[in-house]
Amino acid sequence: MHFFLYIYYIINTNIYKMKRILILVVALISFSAVNSQTSVIKANPLGLAVGVANAGYEFTMGEKNSLTVSGTYYKVSDISGIGAGAEYRWYFGEEVLKGWHAGPTVGFFSLKDNANTKATVFTFGGEAGHQWIFDNNFVVDVFAGLGYVTGGDKLAGLNATAISLGVSLGYAW
Repeated sequence: MHFFLYIYYIINTNIYKMKRILILVVALISFSAVNSQTSVIKANPLGLAVGVANAGYEFTMGEKNSLTVSGTYYKVSDISGIGAGAEYRWYFGEEVLKGWHAGPTVGFFSLKDNANTKATVFTFGGEAGHQWIFDNNFVVDVFAGLGYVTGGDKLAGLNATAISLGVSLGYAW
């Protein structure tokens, strides 16, 4: 209890703003280090090789479940755009955020080509994989998925099955 009163005191005194922020961040990191991880921020560096930049934030939703929200920048051939997605995961091991996982995924992309033709594409499917969190909170997530892509009628139209493979690297706290 004294810890939280001290934090409250620091925030409400006339100490320089940067000092308050630094002390609060250090206190929160110290406090969260005692508890198990409940959040992961990660990115898929392999996607950069094909023109897709993807980053996500995963957080626990229960003892064996998590939700990931992600953003994507897409630039392949003459088509570019941005997207967002979500994935719900069930973990099959002892802890949430660690071990084997599987769950449904949904997403959408707002795309355009060089002729400025615009289209919206929707995706839904499932992914499975394995996520490791090492002692230094470094995260490796290996996954594969199968999904359905639909939409984009103005950009040649898409109604196809898609396979995804990836490795995300990140940090847990």
